[in-house]
Amino acid sequence: MLSLLKRKPKPPVEVEPLAIIECPIPASEPEFAVEPMRRMKQQNIKVTEDVGVAFDAIAKALGISKAALFEDMVAERLEALRLQGIELSNG
Repeated sequence: MLSLLKRKPKPPVEVEPLAIIECPIPASEPEFAVEPMRRMKQQNIKVTEDVGVAFDAIAKALGISKAALFEDMVAERLEALRLQGIELSNG
């Protein structure tokens, strides 16, 4: 089904590259090391072409993967909901 709705164009957003943040915990203290979270499985989320292009451009500008950008965006949205008093279940 073709969408008849068109998004209004938004002005481009200027993004500064992320600064490199040094880890405050030295590698010599492995008991404080955090294991990276494992991803469950790939999610094939379909978006319009303009959103896909913008998403790719944002990830490149920030110097992170599209998966990392998606996870950051979801985490930000989740935190915004929590601040509004909305708690989500894990199922």
